Amino acid sequence: MKNIAIIGAGMTGLSLAYNLQEHNITIFDKSWRPGGRVSTRKHDNYLFDHGAHYLSTNHSVNQLNEVISRYNSGRVIDIDFATDYLKNKKTRKKIIIGQNGMNSIPQSIFDNIKVKSYLSSKIIKISKNSNDLFSLFSEKEEFKDFNYVLICIPYLQSKELSKNFIDFTQIVSEPSYDPIHTVMLCYKDNNNINIKAGLNLHKDISFFMNQNIKFNELSHDCWVLNMSSEYTKNNIDIDKIALEKYAQSIFEETFDIKNEISFIKSHRWLYAQTKFSYNTISKKNWINSKDNKIFLSGDWVLGKSLSDAWDAGEKLSHYIKIL
Repeated sequence: MKNIAIIGAGMTGLSLAYNLQEHNITIFDKSWRPGGRVSTRKHDNYLFDHGAHYLSTNHSVNQLNEVISRYNSGRVIDIDFATDYLKNKKTRKKIIIGQNGMNSIPQSIFDNIKVKSYLSSKIIKISKNSNDLFSLFSEKEEFKDFNYVLICIPYLQSKELSKNFIDFTQIVSEPSYDPIHTVMLCYKDNNNINIKAGLNLHKDISFFMNQNIKFNELSHDCWVLNMSSEYTKNNIDIDKIALEKYAQSIFEETFDIKNEISFIKSHRWLYAQTKFSYNTISKKNWINSKDNKIFLSGDWVLGKSLSDAWDAGEKLSHYIKIL
């Protein structure tokens, strides 16, 4: 039985913890809760899935679907979905959502695997002692005696944390992310919009989704808008109020909304989704130190979906088991 540190409690880190439960696992994350970008945000009486929006039912052979079913952390809904709103392409789509917001999926997995954890603990340094064991350091604490360190945070952060142990000059092309501005908004009255989610609402809005279909307790008409990655990159430091007014104007003009807005807020995700995955570039499923003691994985390995993030952890776990 090995002592294994997992840095990052997103879907890849949770997948590793789930699949390596026979070992002594300790999870670290800078956030106060697990899930990473699988985030459900609460503002007063408003609720928003402002990170990952849903899980596709097309990933039917994925282990993640089995785990969600085992822990009863998700449910399938059938919605009117615009595959391309600008081109008037629409369909009925089955999707998996969290029982109480998307974050309830990683939270349920985290609660059920019952591993040692240190949330609100950002790891800033890794060192190796004479016994070939690793210590992890936060700003206030040292955590000792790990046989393996599995780093499951955004690629650039992983690289910085592990640069003393991994030769990154051997990596010719690096994975990259697209940033996305997300806007959350609510109206006092129902706007009676039949399409509940979709792509390409506008050249500057790549995705939109109604939140009432997820949260029955919402009394106002609530939506999440994802600005396009191109717009976000070109306006990465835009004033939040200006961004929110712009997104609101597009949404209201598109659906001819006359109702009074009751809430609006934005959030910037710098590492929103994988643009070029490491597997696409290298045909490899992780990055590792020469001694096979430190491994880097995450949603940047296989692709941008929740299933890809989970699969990346599952693939690495199989390799860890044979070491």
